[in-house]
Amino acid sequence: MTARVDGTALACGAGLDLGDYVELKYMYVLPACRGMGLGKQMLEALEKQVRSAGGRLVRLETGTAQLESIELYERSGYRRCPPFGDHRAHPGSIFMEKPL
Repeated sequence: MTARVDGTALACGAGLDLGDYVELKYMYVLPACRGMGLGKQMLEALEKQVRSAGGRLVRLETGTAQLESIELYERSGYRRCPPFGDHRAHPGSIFMEKPL
């Protein structure tokens, strides 16, 4: 999914349906556009897409240095969880999930 203004991509995100859950694999907002709410809008649009496809749980892995991302996910209802899928515990990783 990509958010564009006048044809210019400002934010994007993607998830992977793994059956029991959808893993949010990627979210990015151009640095010049951060703080404008695009990350929140992108996350909400991705969750809506998951819901419309019948998904009930979103999981993600993010880095401990990604403070703005962690805050966004926590404000959006994501809670920390153990590693999932092929992921393994790592001191630089945080795992989160949100039931929809």
